[in-house]
Amino acid sequence: MLQLNADQLEKVEALQLKRDSRELLQLLGSVWPAVAEQLQARWPAFIEVALEHAQQIGLRHVAELARYASLCCLWGAGFEAKPRFEWAAAITADPLLSPTLKLHQLTHRSREELVRRAAKAAPTGDAMTPAGYDKALAAVEAGLGRAARGRTIFLDQPPPPRPTACDLAAITFAVAEPKPLQAYHGQDGSWRRVDLVPWAPQPETLSAPLDEPRLLPVLSRAVGAGASARLQLAVSTEATCDAHHPEVLHATGAGRLTWRGADTARLSLTLHAPPSPPADSKLGPAGIAHGEPPDVQSVSISSCGIRNAGAPLGRIELGLQVHAATQRLVEVRHGALPALAWPIEGEAPPLNAAGTACHLEADGHTEPAPAWLKAWQGLQPAARAGLEKLFIAWSRHMAGTSGRMEAELAPLVGQAGITWGWQHAADGAVALHVQGAIDFAALVLDLRLSGELDWLGSRARVSLRAQGRSEWRMNLADGAALEQAKATWRHPFTLSLDAIANGQPALLSAGPLAEPLRGAVVGECGLRPRPDGRGQQWFYRLAIEPVNVCLLRQDPLGGTQRQQRELIPALTLIDWSAG
Repeated sequence: MLQLNADQLEKVEALQLKRDSRELLQLLGSVWPAVAEQLQARWPAFIEVALEHAQQIGLRHVAELARYASLCCLWGAGFEAKPRFEWAAAITADPLLSPTLKLHQLTHRSREELVRRAAKAAPTGDAMTPAGYDKALAAVEAGLGRAARGRTIFLDQPPPPRPTACDLAAITFAVAEPKPLQAYHGQDGSWRRVDLVPWAPQPETLSAPLDEPRLLPVLSRAVGAGASARLQLAVSTEATCDAHHPEVLHATGAGRLTWRGADTARLSLTLHAPPSPPADSKLGPAGIAHGEPPDVQSVSISSCGIRNAGAPLGRIELGLQVHAATQRLVEVRHGALPALAWPIEGEAPPLNAAGTACHLEADGHTEPAPAWLKAWQGLQPAARAGLEKLFIAWSRHMAGTSGRMEAELAPLVGQAGITWGWQHAADGAVALHVQGAIDFAALVLDLRLSGELDWLGSRARVSLRAQGRSEWRMNLADGAALEQAKATWRHPFTLSLDAIANGQPALLSAGPLAEPLRGAVVGECGLRPRPDGRGQQWFYRLAIEPVNVCLLRQDPLGGTQRQQRELIPALTLIDWSAG
């Protein structure tokens, strides 16, 4: 395909203008014979000056040049800069008007001036009347229509039609949300649904172009989930060109709907919220405090944007962010792991599965979340498996089968409830509201390990103990509090070592060790972002810092010998998440 650069295009346009000037000289001479006869030899220069002024206004097409030159034939070349034509100067200097609109308003105002002058004075034989003006403009349009299309350089640019007044006068709109919208409210450990304060903004009327885009936050429901919000819209017009204007276009994530002409006078547009996506097969529904993104919708009200006077309203676009009004609640209850002892004799005692529950609701209706419940039911087995791993690691460093362990280790004992959903703030903006009450004993710990150590036949009885209780109790008031919804702990081990008299002259004792070598039970729990980024999930991590002992072997013949020995390596006992 042939493409022209900027210089070539400029030369082609200059050639086109020269050709247009010759044709306009002939066309306008036939429409305005009296002016051409009066100017005689100065007629070509007059038309050239008129076309230069037209280009200064921004007019480029031959049809627009001809229409402006006709006004010059009526008022004189460059009339907009002359005295008594202040109205023309104001029109051409208005930055809100396009060149085409300036030409339209100059043409319309010229006829009004002729009507005003005709009303003040008796018409004379050579005075231009409104009827004569209309006849001259019609002759110009007819002459443009007869121009041979094959003589133009740009075949794909047909002459623009003469503009017709078509503009909006005013637009009145208001958002009506479904009532009542409800949310969960926690008090004294229980949750109930309460009506939200309705958000009912007053209708607004726009009769001037918007300085910046208007964005309306809306709470609504998805298709099939109950009553949805509506945008009440009333459109009045200054003038219309045909049955296609004004036009209202409502664009949503599901598609587009269009209304034209008289159908736009009063509309009630349904604003559906986006549907909830299906639950993840592994993670379940969207996580805690996840707000689905809104459906970004737009309502465009448009016309030709042509007014006989003044800046046009033209096109108004309203942006809508339609959020799902769904409010969710999760309630969790978790019991304690019973005390255990190793080595286990017979069958292991049953876990306290009956004390575990995880319930998820959306607007008062239960939402299935089997993956969440399964994860909570797996916390106690995960804790027992971690203890089993700890006992195996401990026994590996004990002499023979002397290793023993008694453990009371209960993670996340208690209950919690968290609710979340999109709600209006005091200023009408929509924000994610989170409320929650967390009442957990993060860890109840009493861990006792015992066994015997052997060094060249010398033996000692060793005991380790870590105990403590860590709480995780807090109230969640907003989304920012989620970042602090955590608890951490560190419970150090205490060690005791007693020599065993077994006939060996050398005895074992314990020497001092630096704090990092003594070991501890460490961990953290709380809420953290889900791997898929869709909200928060519960997490729990429990680990053992390496435990060492400094053995001193006191031999009457060989003196004192020193040895650092690892009793428990670094271990992760629990790495768990849910939701």
